[in-house]
Amino acid sequence: MRQYLFGAVCTILSLLLSAGIWIIWQDVRTNEALNRERSQEFDSMLSTIVSGPLIRQEFARAQDAIKKIDGNLVTESKVEENYFYFYQIKTRTNADVLFLKQQATESSNDGSEYKVIPYTIQLAGTYTQLAAFLLELETGPKLAQIRAFSFKRRELGEDSLTLNIELRLLGKR
Repeated sequence: MRQYLFGAVCTILSLLLSAGIWIIWQDVRTNEALNRERSQEFDSMLSTIVSGPLIRQEFARAQDAIKKIDGNLVTESKVEENYFYFYQIKTRTNADVLFLKQQATESSNDGSEYKVIPYTIQLAGTYTQLAAFLLELETGPKLAQIRAFSFKRRELGEDSLTLNIELRLLGKR
């Protein structure tokens, strides 16, 4: 080794430098992967920041819609107010309300903040008036589900019909 001291030193130095280069190369690959990850995070944050006003606007619209829906829910204990809803439709359609009753609700402990309130209604009027009443129920502000309905002629030879409706309105607990 003394004879080839210069060659041995160069060989050892070459091995050490090769090991150093390999370690640095591994570190560069790790840093490149980390840099790509951070760039993707930055891009997603930037798109979030840019779309922030739009998100806030959509959130405000969703809150308005929720307030509107909550405002149109019926409350089981406010029977007069609930009946008034049907009598407003009666006034607009000129149908006669013969019978209107809020049925007892089924108690459930499912943790929902909503409940279904059933009604039975019997109306009299012409086919046009009764069809208008049904249309108002379906398209009105209250969330209604018509379970069943039936038309009957009141007396033979008359234009007057009787409409029986079983429906449910969505309400608050």
